[in-house]
Amino acid sequence: MDAPAALRVMSFNIRGAVHADGANAWPNRAALNVATIRRHAPDLIGFQEAQQGNLEAYRADLPDYEVRQGPRYDNAEPHAYAVIAWRPARLAIIASGGCWLSRTPERFSADWDTACVRVAHWARFRPAAGGAEFLHLNTHLDHVSEPARVEGAALILRQLAGLAPADLPVIITGDFNCRPGSPAYRLFTDAGFADAHLAAGNADRGAHTFHGFKGAGFVPWDDGGPVRIDWVLTRGLAVRSCAIGRDEAPPLYPSDHYPLLAELAPGA
Repeated sequence: MDAPAALRVMSFNIRGAVHADGANAWPNRAALNVATIRRHAPDLIGFQEAQQGNLEAYRADLPDYEVRQGPRYDNAEPHAYAVIAWRPARLAIIASGGCWLSRTPERFSADWDTACVRVAHWARFRPAAGGAEFLHLNTHLDHVSEPARVEGAALILRQLAGLAPADLPVIITGDFNCRPGSPAYRLFTDAGFADAHLAAGNADRGAHTFHGFKGAGFVPWDDGGPVRIDWVLTRGLAVRSCAIGRDEAPPLYPSDHYPLLAELAPGA
C-alpha cells in the first residue's frame, strides 16, 4: 500500500507591503516573493504580516491558491492579517475563524503590555482526495512583551481545546518572536506539540529565520543564539521533513524572514 501523501506546509512572515525598505520595498521584491512560494509549492500556507498590497499580488499571481484573511491586527491602518492560503485541489475547507490575543478575544483589542494588537486565525480542512480532517492555526505573537507572548500562547491553547478534540491533528504556524526554549515555546511543547524543525533532525546552529534583509550576512543582535523565531508546530501528524527556504537574489530577498517548509503526514 502506498504511504499517505505528505502535506506541504509553509510558514512565512512576508513583511507588509507598505514599509520603506529601500531596495527591498515590496514592489521590488514581490516577484521574487511569489517565485519563492511557487518553487516550494506548499499545499497550505500561514502568512504573517500580510497587507492588501501583498494579497493583491498573491490573488493575481498565485491563482492555484485560495486566500482567507482572518481578523485584522496591528494598532491602526493599514492593518495586517495572519492569512491562511491553500490549494483547493488538495484541501477542502470546512470552517474557519479567529480571535484577538487579549482578555477580550472576541473583539479588536490588546493586552499584557503588547506593543501591537495580535491575532490567531484558524481553519479546519479535509484532504480533497479523502482522508482525516485537521485544524490549522496561524498566528503572530508580540515582538516586545514576553508576558503578551506567554499569555497569547496560553490563549491559543485554550482556544484549541475548544476547537480540536484530542484525536484531531493540529498544525500551528507563526512568527512567535521568541526562540525555542522560551516560556511561550515551552507552553506549546508541554501541550504535546512537536517542533517540526527539530523533529526532522535539524540542528539549531545557524538556523536563523529572521535575517533583516541581510541573508547569510545576518548577525544576531545579542548572544542568544540563532534567531529561529518562526515555527511549524504539529500534534497528531508525523514530520517527514522541515527546511528553511533560503531563497534570495541579493540585494533582493523575498522577505526579511526566510520561510519554513514542512512535510507532514498522518500518524504521530
